[in-house]
Amino acid sequence: MNPEIFSVDYFKEALKVQIEKNKAHMSPIHAMNSYYRSVVSSTIYDNRRKKIDLIMRLRNLDQAYNEIREELRRQDDGDH
Repeated sequence: MNPEIFSVDYFKEALKVQIEKNKAHMSPIHAMNSYYRSVVSSTIYDNRRKKIDLIMRLRNLDQAYNEIREELRRQDDGDH
C-alpha cells in the first residue's frame, strides 16, 4: 500500500478540496462533516482491508479533520 494514500496530509488536502468545492452550498464545517461521514461509512464497509489498515485510515482522517478544523477556528478568530 502506498504510504501517501490515506495519510494525514492526504486527508487534509481532501478536506480542503471538499471545502472549496462546496463553498457556495455549505459552510466549511458542514463540507468537512459530509466528507468525514462518507469516508468513515465507506471504510467501515470495506471488508477487503485488514483491520490495522482501517484503523490507520480512520486515525489519519480524524487527525486531519481536527487539524483543519483548528485552522478554520484560527481563521475565524482572526476575522473577528
